[in-house]
Amino acid sequence: MIRTADKYVARAAVLGILLVWVSLTSLLMMFSLMDELRGTSANYGTSEVFWFVLQTAPRSAYQIFPVSALLGSLLGIGGLASANELVAFRSSGVSRLRLAAAGLAGALTLTIPVMMMGEWVAPGAEQQARAFRLSQLVGMIIIGGPTGTWMRDGGDIVHIRLPLLTVEGGQQSISFQDVEIYDLAGFSGLQKISRAKSAFFDGKQWALEGVSVTEIDHSGVSLTEYERTPWVSGVKPELLQSAVTRPPYLSMRALRGQLEYLQRNGLDDRVYRSAFWEKVFYPISIIALVLAGMPFVFTSSRQQNIGFRLFVGMTLGGLFMLVNGAAQNLATAFSLSVAFSAVLPSAVLTIVAIAVLRRPV
Repeated sequence: MIRTADKYVARAAVLGILLVWVSLTSLLMMFSLMDELRGTSANYGTSEVFWFVLQTAPRSAYQIFPVSALLGSLLGIGGLASANELVAFRSSGVSRLRLAAAGLAGALTLTIPVMMMGEWVAPGAEQQARAFRLSQLVGMIIIGGPTGTWMRDGGDIVHIRLPLLTVEGGQQSISFQDVEIYDLAGFSGLQKISRAKSAFFDGKQWALEGVSVTEIDHSGVSLTEYERTPWVSGVKPELLQSAVTRPPYLSMRALRGQLEYLQRNGLDDRVYRSAFWEKVFYPISIIALVLAGMPFVFTSSRQQNIGFRLFVGMTLGGLFMLVNGAAQNLATAFSLSVAFSAVLPSAVLTIVAIAVLRRPV
């Protein structure tokens, strides 16, 4: 009997979560589509906007899944409560905690493939989408991927291996590290290779720092090094920065690599540490949200309809995101443990939810 109840409740949770997840993801894509359509141009038209939004769909689906798990489990299992099926299970000796665990198991069966999508599909699709959008806006060939960003700048081929988001004086800025520029001299052949530790825009023009230039001609190959040299480029800095994938959209592998680079060079890594631990504790936040919604399922009656459950889920999910964001901001501001601040709200919410579910009614 208990195993049958587990499967039945888990199935209701899965169906509810899938319904809400697809609906919310579609809604996010619609908002993104309307926002992008405002910025259309001769090169970036309606068909390009649709392609860009479609490529960002995996990222939207990954981001909205925790709230979808909360709302979907409330609707799916809440439907059983409205039909008094949960009452029947409880009369048969199945505890509230056991029924909540069954609903959580259903949510976790979806969480695993969602995490795989967030690690292997969404980051690459997001990078390609941003590179595609920029290439259409500036009329250049730009390719984004796990190895960085490639673009054609006049007669040059530019490879930006590591774009980084840094925080200075409370302001976020983007810098480009490990830059390679291949000078093809009007595509007549490779003439020069410039490798720079960093590239930045000083307000008037681009500049390269820590530069080594390899020149190739009929007489041979020569190497020259510069501490700093100007970089003549037609790319506007604000457009190039818009193509950089933000830390929350990166995979854990990419975040770990950038953390190692920042730590090796003594740079501020707080933004990337926060994003990394948020991804590590992604399933913990889903467990916390689903369990936190279960007490409202068991206390609901026939008169408490779908609208009430949606209100509870949206309120609970919104409060959780606010508290979670505030905890991470406080950790960043006061140099506290980012890992501890990332898991603390989920841990507290989980403990409180289990304590409420264990109480006799």
